[in-house]
Amino acid sequence: MIMESRLSFGRWEAITLLLNTICVQIFIDFPRVMAEEGATAGWLLVLYNSAIVFFIFSFILKLFLKFEGKDLLDISEEIGGNVLRVIVGFFIIIYFAFILSMVLREFGEGMQVIAFPESPLNFIIMLFLVGIIAGAYFGLESIARFHVLAVPIIIIGLLIILLSVTQYYNFSNLFPVMGTGSYNIFINGFHRISTFSALIILFIITPFLKTHKDLKAVGFTTIGMAAVLLTVTTIIYLVVIPYPVAVESFIPIYQVARLIDIPRIFERIESVFIVIWTGSILLYLSVAFYFLVYTFQKTFKLTYYRPLIIPFAILVFNFSLLPDNYLSTVHLEAKYFSNFAWILAFGMTIILLGVGNIMKNKRQKGTGESD
Repeated sequence: MIMESRLSFGRWEAITLLLNTICVQIFIDFPRVMAEEGATAGWLLVLYNSAIVFFIFSFILKLFLKFEGKDLLDISEEIGGNVLRVIVGFFIIIYFAFILSMVLREFGEGMQVIAFPESPLNFIIMLFLVGIIAGAYFGLESIARFHVLAVPIIIIGLLIILLSVTQYYNFSNLFPVMGTGSYNIFINGFHRISTFSALIILFIITPFLKTHKDLKAVGFTTIGMAAVLLTVTTIIYLVVIPYPVAVESFIPIYQVARLIDIPRIFERIESVFIVIWTGSILLYLSVAFYFLVYTFQKTFKLTYYRPLIIPFAILVFNFSLLPDNYLSTVHLEAKYFSNFAWILAFGMTIILLGVGNIMKNKRQKGTGESD
């Protein structure tokens, strides 16, 4: 299939796609990580990171004004030719390959513990890899449209779980308000803006959005909605499961769902969690895998991306099995992803756009002087 350069989709498709790629962390270990980083102030750390990302995105938007309709690879080629395009593309490919492999492994381990304790891990991962391959085969347009249908259902399911444990709410669990201290939250917690690193996808799909106004609307709406969902989820997790117990939970929201008790109406309502958990992560994995092969295709200017699907699926499958166990996977993700993902998503983007704007200004100035 030829690169989908003529593809375009609306704001809501882009918002739901990006919203799930950011908020999928809720169904993995995000609330636990926030409790680990900020203790009783984990929710405050989320708000702080969201505010930083809001201002960073505002700055990036201004830099994007002169590059309407171009993505990071187009801009890097304009600045430094084929060499810079390949370098930037390489880093983006590494980003998607790493996080895709880690999430696939965590998902497989979690599914094995919760639903398939007798099944081999590699079989579970391979089973879900089939769905990821199918998503990449049908392309971005189909993936985006499916998000429009599925993401609202996932959000409603999550809210049902959070509202069904009101009898366990104890807001005194949020004290002391500053948790582990202001320095730990506002200085050491800065790197947690990596939570929003999936916004790099927005800087890749800019050719698929119609105008700069669409880019602005999609970005701000996604950041706002994600901030609300991440903050509310973290607050409710902390008021239900107090610190320091909160840092010991395996798949935190699943542990919250297990507390739901509605006799004579529902039994084992945590099954709702498994449905929305599986749906959210499969959507995320499909998006990440698609952009992995798409970025490789565009980086090396290949005509077709479908022949890349199976080879990359095999690579991702093998990479996901490299960590020794679940704890090793979590450690790798915490050590590398949270510390460096923000540098790629925001730092590299700002540098590229900044250099591009300087070059354009010099060219315009040079043209004006020559006239």
